[in-house]
Amino acid sequence: MVFLPEFFSQCVVCVPLSQVYVRARLHWAREHRSSTPKQWGHVLFTDESLFNIQNDSRRAMMWREPGARYRAPNIIERAHYRGGGFLVWAGIATNGRTVLHVFAGGSVTVVRYRDEILHPLVRPFIAGMGSDAIFMDDNACLHTARLVRSYLESETIPQVAWPARSPDLNPIENVWDLFGRLIAGLSVLPGTLHELQQDLLQEWALLPQQAINDTIASMPRRCQACISARGYHIRY
Repeated sequence: MVFLPEFFSQCVVCVPLSQVYVRARLHWAREHRSSTPKQWGHVLFTDESLFNIQNDSRRAMMWREPGARYRAPNIIERAHYRGGGFLVWAGIATNGRTVLHVFAGGSVTVVRYRDEILHPLVRPFIAGMGSDAIFMDDNACLHTARLVRSYLESETIPQVAWPARSPDLNPIENVWDLFGRLIAGLSVLPGTLHELQQDLLQEWALLPQQAINDTIASMPRRCQACISARGYHIRY
């Protein structure tokens, strides 16, 4: 395992939060605090994450005093991450998950997002979840493009409104963290991009579903934590 320099090892990286974002997060949490784990179980939570050979989990390489992670002096706000390798996409739901999609080569455009993610993966998965299923993606530019919104409307795929700058409210972030730790803990680490891709696909299929279910079941607690934090960063 590779450790970051001492200063960064005692800090957690969080996205910047202006007062506009803080108020939006607090409003969203108050709106959804009464939703039950069963209701959250109808949501398909989705996200992208970056994995590479040298540092295959940006989430698993820090050390800090227990309980100190989310103290104000230990937070670094950062909107972007550095690294190379593969950008991957996946979705999680109670008692299910999508396949892991690895974006191979080239930039991920809105057309690729529609043709590689929404149409072949999201559409059938949502249909299989039943009439109460809801699709969740964040407010990244790729996800809010007109082409994407038009496609979702044409396919009648309902979405849950999501506050911007809120990865700590998205349970798939915890799944990425667990997944990254599994990759980093492999007995034989990948030495090439091909090996990394194969390991990612294999380990995703082996990821315990109960761990996914548990993260989704935490949504009521996340909402309450956000309310208690008055819209600021929470420790999820």
